[in-house]
Amino acid sequence: MKTGVRVMPIVLSHRPSAACHLSEWSVEPGKREQLVTVLAYLYLQQEQNAERVIRILDTRARSSTARVLPNAIEKLTAPKPADLELSQHGDVEEQQKANDRMRVSVWHRDGHLFQYVSWVVARLTSPTSILTPPHVRQADKGFDGFIIELDKAQKRVLKVVLCEDKASEDPRKLITKSVWKEITSIQEGEREDEVSSALTTLLKAVPDLSDEELEDAVDVIFWEKIRQFRVSVATGEDQRGANDFSHLVAGFEDVALGALESRIGGVLPFDGVRDGLHQLAQDVIARLQQIGLATEGDDV
Repeated sequence: MKTGVRVMPIVLSHRPSAACHLSEWSVEPGKREQLVTVLAYLYLQQEQNAERVIRILDTRARSSTARVLPNAIEKLTAPKPADLELSQHGDVEEQQKANDRMRVSVWHRDGHLFQYVSWVVARLTSPTSILTPPHVRQADKGFDGFIIELDKAQKRVLKVVLCEDKASEDPRKLITKSVWKEITSIQEGEREDEVSSALTTLLKAVPDLSDEELEDAVDVIFWEKIRQFRVSVATGEDQRGANDFSHLVAGFEDVALGALESRIGGVLPFDGVRDGLHQLAQDVIARLQQIGLATEGDDV
């Protein structure tokens, strides 16, 4: 067994952009299985086991309720079987409503799954930082994650990155209509209470950080303006410009003022974003089922 060898199942390739530090993400073909396994453990809410898979360490059997595995599979299943049935055999009104729910359920499943992929990228690129775990529920409001980097003494915040993750067939529209609005509200101080609460909760997990040091760590984020923003999208190859996806983040510098280093962009392209994320979801479901079989008779 190897120990502590961190393997990158997702490769980041830098792309030129005047708006931000932009990278294009790609899944290493020979390491897709590793990524799928990491995602499976994240869906089981076993972040430590996901970390072990990244570092090529043996996973540990975990105790959990009988519903954890089926709940994880349900989150990855879209559209729902009941809606599929109604869309085919219901009356006209039932079919219309079922089709609407099916479309929304796919959007939510894909967005949720991409948040988990984005967490993996954050962990790979910031191995010693504090990360918020991926959202348990789909379509949770607020920023999709935070990355906090502390100094070596684990007493002072060096930077905090607020992350927005989106999966879309029309990412430019979503970014300009939604993401820029979210970032602007932060820049104007409209959501500092929300950000402060989330960061305080994260920092409470830091060992040996006194109440006063915790307060100072949160305060410095606002007064010294060390916030950064990361906008990541999963989309289709049809959204690629002449050379890259830099047009998707055009205007980033206008809503998040500051040095170029304070703005981070990432794009994960698929041949088709819905088909690509659907196949990834199916692969994660299959891995979850394998984990379930391996622990049959025991707790997952």
